[in-house]
Amino acid sequence: MTHSFSLYDPSTMDDFSRQAMMDRYNGVFAPLEITADQFKKAYDTPDIGPHIEKDYKGLSYLSWPFAYRYLKEHFPTLFVAFEEKTIGEVVFGGPGYYYLRPYLTDGIKRTTALIFPIMDRTHKSIKELDGRAISDNCQRAAVKCIATFTGLGLRLYAGEDIPKEDEKATAKLPLQQETPKPAARGSKKEAPVAADVADAGAEAAPAAAFDAKEALTSFCKANPLGYQDEQRSLAAGKAALDTLGMTRATEIKSWQHFGNVVSAMVTLWAKDEQIRITKADMRAELDIIVAATTVDEMVAKTAAFVAKKQ
Repeated sequence: MTHSFSLYDPSTMDDFSRQAMMDRYNGVFAPLEITADQFKKAYDTPDIGPHIEKDYKGLSYLSWPFAYRYLKEHFPTLFVAFEEKTIGEVVFGGPGYYYLRPYLTDGIKRTTALIFPIMDRTHKSIKELDGRAISDNCQRAAVKCIATFTGLGLRLYAGEDIPKEDEKATAKLPLQQETPKPAARGSKKEAPVAADVADAGAEAAPAAAFDAKEALTSFCKANPLGYQDEQRSLAAGKAALDTLGMTRATEIKSWQHFGNVVSAMVTLWAKDEQIRITKADMRAELDIIVAATTVDEMVAKTAAFVAKKQ
């Protein structure tokens, strides 16, 4: 008990933290071992597709609940911990270069620590911290730590393709591989079907350039969600952009990204209207909407969903 108390004794905390940090930098710790077979099994896990999600840029990442569940099922004695600058303080650096240092441990043995920059939803360094930013980034850092040391989902960070059997599941659940850029074709009003929404093994449909601002404005002015007036529909579009970490429609770079914005609009509407629908059914409805190839078709499919739910 005396030793435990001394860790939090203000008169010894700075010296202890300094010595502990020097020990870590000098590699003075018992290394945690994960066998090659364990790593390969996690790396080749075939059923991660439904647990892959995408941000507004189309970059893939693994959901943190699944990563934690896998860790506890296959490595029950391990958990993610963070290096501490002082006792209880896990953030290092300063404005514009804040970072975390997660590692995997069983409480006795441990791995080396990663360096994980604290970023906002647009992958830009945060200059001003708050509790939410720290909490969100700790979750992301923990997932990357699990991926790095166990192999689970590591292919996402390596930029490798998701296995063919996972492609359809990944497309249905719209960090590190980029969505293919569409090639210009046809008029501005006709939009492409995103390549990664096509059937696995099929050729990607030719893509057409489109004006993202015009597309979103047209969709909002059509008001398929039935807001009281056009201005409220436009405000809903802005709210959807905010949800996806964007500030203006010109940041939408592809038809698939536009579909993500419409999906966010529909999801926010359903939440505001307290629509009772399962997550799986909502995903299926959104798949129908974003499968549209023109703005007018997307408006019609959205209106049909609204009419069905009212």
